[in-house]
Amino acid sequence: MILSCLILWPWLLALWLGSYPRQCHRLALPGALVELILTASSVFGSPTSTVRALHFPWLGSLWFLQGSALANVLALTAAVLLPFVLIFGRSLKEFPSLVLASLVLQGALMGTFYAQNFLGFYFFYEILALAGAWLILVTGDRDRFAAFQFLLYTVGGSLLMLVAVLFLYGQGGSRTGSYDFSWLHLATLPSIGGSLGLLLFVGMLAGLAVKLPLFPLHSWAGSAYGHAAPAASILLSGGAVLSGAYGLVHWAIPLLPQAALEFAPFGVGLGVVGTLYGAFLALQSPNLRRFAAWGSVSHMNLVAMGIFALQLQALSGALFLLVAHAVLAAGLFGVIALLEQRELAGNWDAMGGLFRTMPHLGAWMLFFFLTAMGLPGLANFPGEFLSLAGAFRVFPWEAAFGALGILLSVIVYLRAYERVMLGPLPPRMSSSQDLRGQDWLAFWLLGLLCLWLGLDPQALLAQLQGLLSGQSPLWITGIGHGL
Repeated sequence: MILSCLILWPWLLALWLGSYPRQCHRLALPGALVELILTASSVFGSPTSTVRALHFPWLGSLWFLQGSALANVLALTAAVLLPFVLIFGRSLKEFPSLVLASLVLQGALMGTFYAQNFLGFYFFYEILALAGAWLILVTGDRDRFAAFQFLLYTVGGSLLMLVAVLFLYGQGGSRTGSYDFSWLHLATLPSIGGSLGLLLFVGMLAGLAVKLPLFPLHSWAGSAYGHAAPAASILLSGGAVLSGAYGLVHWAIPLLPQAALEFAPFGVGLGVVGTLYGAFLALQSPNLRRFAAWGSVSHMNLVAMGIFALQLQALSGALFLLVAHAVLAAGLFGVIALLEQRELAGNWDAMGGLFRTMPHLGAWMLFFFLTAMGLPGLANFPGEFLSLAGAFRVFPWEAAFGALGILLSVIVYLRAYERVMLGPLPPRMSSSQDLRGQDWLAFWLLGLLCLWLGLDPQALLAQLQGLLSGQSPLWITGIGHGL
């Protein structure tokens, strides 16, 4: 029952606030905290609960929800992000629209994590795409092209994923005489290899890699994150990407393990190229929004490299980095949101020397930049280290080039910090307000999360070990790669 509440509560709250938009400032944050409490009670109270409803012949139970170790971790991560979205977006004129779109996206995210029927997963995945496009369309620059591009990439890719699964469903049913879209049924069908299996895997990958976003399906990210309000980008960059990575680990690879093994070298190569290319694009970005966007793309391609290595250490590191990146995205886009509230987050040549008037915000910006660089003791380091160390065991040359992306990120983030916080102070910036009370609280909470993940990574890694005994890891035992 509680799994259904995680999906329906944000949607019901959005329906209520849509009828009474003036209540958004008063009720949105408490509603987000209720969602967080519900998620925590599900994760730590009854992680193996199951819900089955809406059963149809030939389709299975469309409302089939079940908890797992990975789903619980990602659900809790998404629930943690939502209050920060509302805190950093509270001063926007379009705050009611931000609230409604964020709540719809939050419910869809929970559905993608817990749905065990593929048609249910696909339903939530499409709502996620629509809610993401809505966020881009109603916040920030309200750029229609950016919203349409995001929608075109995600919906077009997911249609290919649907076609691939429909083929698996039809062929498996013709062999066994049993037709069902549940994960439990599809994962036990005879595996398809060869060129056909590879083609089906690429079809599923087309729908899931867009959300990561994996190179070369990344081009929507610059315009989407660059035009949406920074608070909205927290959910797009830190939240929506979780569904793409989860789909790879829970759906694509377990259903087509042989094809995943054949595609692995190409997937690792694409992840390495995306890591380097994203860092170069960040270095050439005209403003902070674009900089954060391409920095996020670079990190997520490193996650993809760890997943496609098909090696347990690399997989653990990739999933850890996925969670760390979500926390980091909240910090980075939160800093940008506060700068934009003070009309300071323009092009690089219009900025500089802000540390003199905003030392506290400058200190937090440096903290999150150091986290993004992978400084030991902070959130990104364990995930980056494990991803590269595991990938090096099976793809040493690719892992070596991936490490160059981390080195390049040091240059990228230090250069950005110098442009914003150091150097001469432009005359019009002689007086800028520093952090306020609610801002302090948000940054301290994010900072403590970064320190906890960096100093005690085993707490999260132990949770991720549930992959070894849960549903998803059939592909682990079925694929070699020196595991």
